[in-house]
Amino acid sequence: MRAMQKVHLVSGSGPLIFDIALAIRERNYEVSVSGENFNPNELATLIDAGCTCYGNGWFPEKLTKDINFVVLGATVSKDNPELERAKELGLLVQSIPEFIYQRTKDKTRVVVAGTHGKKTVLSMISYVLQRQNLEFSYAFTSKVSFLPNHVSMNYESRIALIEGDERVASLLENRVRMEFYRPHIAILTSIEWTPSDKYDSLESYIGTYKSFVSSIGREGKLIYFAGDGTVAELARDVREDLTAISYESHAVEEKNGKSTLVTRYGDFPVHISDDYFLANLNAARLACRQLGVKDADFYQAISDYSLS
Repeated sequence: MRAMQKVHLVSGSGPLIFDIALAIRERNYEVSVSGENFNPNELATLIDAGCTCYGNGWFPEKLTKDINFVVLGATVSKDNPELERAKELGLLVQSIPEFIYQRTKDKTRVVVAGTHGKKTVLSMISYVLQRQNLEFSYAFTSKVSFLPNHVSMNYESRIALIEGDERVASLLENRVRMEFYRPHIAILTSIEWTPSDKYDSLESYIGTYKSFVSSIGREGKLIYFAGDGTVAELARDVREDLTAISYESHAVEEKNGKSTLVTRYGDFPVHISDDYFLANLNAARLACRQLGVKDADFYQAISDYSLS
């Protein structure tokens, strides 16, 4: 029998680390978690799931040479005592996105990036895949209401859905999370720059998305919103081996006071929740098509989703 892999997660109360701990524990990893600012409910949840937690704080003496991976939360500093101990022991240290990539590298990775619409597009794709009984792993920064957690690792699935965000992977490297995932299918929804400490110019912000597009795997697909000029310009400059697929807002009509999607398969009722909804719907449809879902099946499912 294969030995159970041991993973230690540093800063377990941080975004995604908590959910990764639960997801990999469910897959029979031996998981230990440390960090500051845990609340009692978080600690209880981790312990009930079978994770080892020593309470709030850092416990470098608990790290041992037989740990297979040490995963760092995004805010772990260079002088963190557990990170220093991991280096002394020669342990494999990974950021959150690198760990997620390694767990999904044998799957078809769909990564959704952009300033607006990531959560909606991922939610639509997830809903349709569930309706088609297609299993998938996922790692979302946003919470999708009908999925139990932010992260799920499914060994049997051939698909991984990932939210590509602009947050720095860790304080130890100046790369953002979405650059790590090397998608087979990338969706780029929009690029809207707001001055910040990290992005002091539009050029630096666009540069992050250029790196994301460059990270798409060989012979991959870029599904992009043609209504955003900056996104369309990036799509025009993709590598020759990539296929760029544009989308706009889906056609819709008002019938008997209700919005209806106009398709070659008939009309499907739809509830339009915001100005981006019809564009996001088309992005999800094209991604599902790449994953083997027929348009007719997509429309039937998304009609139910939008009315739920």
